[in-house]
Amino acid sequence: MKDRTIQLFNRFIWSDYPLTLGELSEDFQLSNRTIRNEIKEINIFLNERKLPEIKTIRNRGMLLKLEQKERKLLEGYLDEKDEFDYLNREERIFDLILAFSLSEQPVFLYQKESEYQISKSTMDEDMRRVRTILLEYGLEVLSIPKQGIILKGSERTIRTMIYDVINQTIDSLRFLEGNEVGLSTSEKYLFRYIPKHILKKIDQVYHQTISAREDLYRNQLVMFTAIWLSRYLRQELIMNSSWEEVEPAQNKLQTFINQLCRILAVRPPSSEINYIIFMLETFNTGSISNSVEWVQAQLLSIQLIQFVEQTTKIPFSKKEESLHEGLYRHMAGLISRVKSEIHILNPLKETVKRYYGNIYFAIEKFAPTIEVITKNELSEDEMAFLTIHFSTSVSAINQELTYTYKAVVICNHGTATGRLLAEHLKELFNIDVLAVLSTGEMELIKKLDVDLIFSTLSLTYPEKPILVVDPIIKVESRKNIQEFLERNKQFKRLINNANDSTELFYTVLDLIKESGGMISSNIYQQLENTFDKNHLKINKRELQPMLKDVLKKSDILLLEKCPDWESAIQRVALPLLSENCIKESYVEAMIASVKEFGPYIVMGKHLALAHARPEDGVNRLGISVATLAEPVVFGNEENDPVKIIFCLAAVDSFSHLNIMKSLIELINDETKIERLASCNNVTDFEAILYEEALKETK
Repeated sequence: MKDRTIQLFNRFIWSDYPLTLGELSEDFQLSNRTIRNEIKEINIFLNERKLPEIKTIRNRGMLLKLEQKERKLLEGYLDEKDEFDYLNREERIFDLILAFSLSEQPVFLYQKESEYQISKSTMDEDMRRVRTILLEYGLEVLSIPKQGIILKGSERTIRTMIYDVINQTIDSLRFLEGNEVGLSTSEKYLFRYIPKHILKKIDQVYHQTISAREDLYRNQLVMFTAIWLSRYLRQELIMNSSWEEVEPAQNKLQTFINQLCRILAVRPPSSEINYIIFMLETFNTGSISNSVEWVQAQLLSIQLIQFVEQTTKIPFSKKEESLHEGLYRHMAGLISRVKSEIHILNPLKETVKRYYGNIYFAIEKFAPTIEVITKNELSEDEMAFLTIHFSTSVSAINQELTYTYKAVVICNHGTATGRLLAEHLKELFNIDVLAVLSTGEMELIKKLDVDLIFSTLSLTYPEKPILVVDPIIKVESRKNIQEFLERNKQFKRLINNANDSTELFYTVLDLIKESGGMISSNIYQQLENTFDKNHLKINKRELQPMLKDVLKKSDILLLEKCPDWESAIQRVALPLLSENCIKESYVEAMIASVKEFGPYIVMGKHLALAHARPEDGVNRLGISVATLAEPVVFGNEENDPVKIIFCLAAVDSFSHLNIMKSLIELINDETKIERLASCNNVTDFEAILYEEALKETK
């Protein structure tokens, strides 16, 4: 019995419903006539062993009815015969692409034709589809005598193609799981070319050198590393690449690659090491400061939060600090990935779109703004990752209403089920569940400060209002709960927000300003100390100075004469150097970054923001600005020439966010930029720069 016949046999053994010729023909890519011949052979085999045959059920299909013991008997026999899976067309195409790109031995089509047990015409159609797929990546398939099938094209593109094809074919990368049960045929074939023990070894080194934390990026990073390693071991190298002269910083990724090479006893050339570190950096969300695009990421994050809030009417500004922290770290990796055309799989994409569709579609509308920076289209997977950051804040915002209900949950289905119900009640209705009890513990209710009871089973409790609900709150149940709360609204309690006094802190600052006082850094510090002494908790990440609090008159240079962009950066940095906000190394780093990565600091029409990484020589937060007597070309076709240049010295990821918001407003106001550029005295410059802020305080 052929392997193909065994696969067809297995379909009938484990199917509890009739199978039609049409669906079998499509699944196995065989004609109806061939399927009938295979079934005839199967029935001969069954008849010889006095077992039931495959019968035709009128207008429904064909069915093999077996007792459980008969199924086990057949399963044992077929396990001995079933040496490989018979692949459908999609699985064959997946295997062919991996074989051409990752196999250690030459691949010949006649061998694959025999292995798949398909006709030459079927193989020709498979290859036509393979060529179509690879053409999208700019790759060709060539057949070379004695060498077999090879791929023609950029090695960098081939590696990206392999990674993309694996992600598109396999829904979730489960290569780190020990159990082989439940693996798809494609996953099994993947391990023929990238052995599971290699993937596990890479993951172990990741665990030791980068992070023990599980996240959505880890499997992606491990898989890309495995593809890089496999192509290197085939001696398919990147030659004369732009990474060859890049000297990667000493970081966790470099440690990860160095240790992996030691363990596997391989010594790739420096161009390959630099390449893989650069590529893996696009998956790294651990430290934004490692990315040259960190300021772009921050600007985009602020703009995105503002846009999504305006579009969805959800007050994300309430959670802006915590949201921004995670969002901008993700944004830097996103920019780098999309620029490099690296697709990262998001297994939660469909779930995110279904449950947070309003946020997802708002992000989709904002996507063109990000694509201006990336020069490539943003994928649905990337938009879903951004949505996840916002959805986390939604739950937190929903729990910050001004009132709550005190309640207890009665559940006999187990503690986990009761807690699930309690969490749903808290998130959906802002109900504070003090305890999850069984019916045998109901005496404890008298000792708890609760007003309402939610139960998963019918019971009576005369002393307090009670509502019977399902453990999982469905859409139809929400109306009943809402009506129950409305009937008992006399039990609604105000939430005591005394734990966070950040708003009070700001109120005191506003009072000082309104009375004509100046808010200096000394006042900030004294007020913080006063709050601390009185045990008033404040979120110090939210206590960020405004642009006018940091930009002093001495930091404003007007109508400077600079012959080129390099001298413009040097000139605008002088006030910060004289104040010891930055070191000379910071100026050198700003210039080196533009030389290496281009005019990315030109953020808007006629406006540039010179900056480098905090670790390049920043002593404390500072900002300076210079207008140019003659506009300077930086090389940004869309926004040149530059008329105003700022210099930002940031010490961390949050203390300068209010400054960034002011710069975003300026970027979007070309008229204001023109007015500032023509100023010839500092007083007028300040009046124009801060005019919106002054209006708000009046």
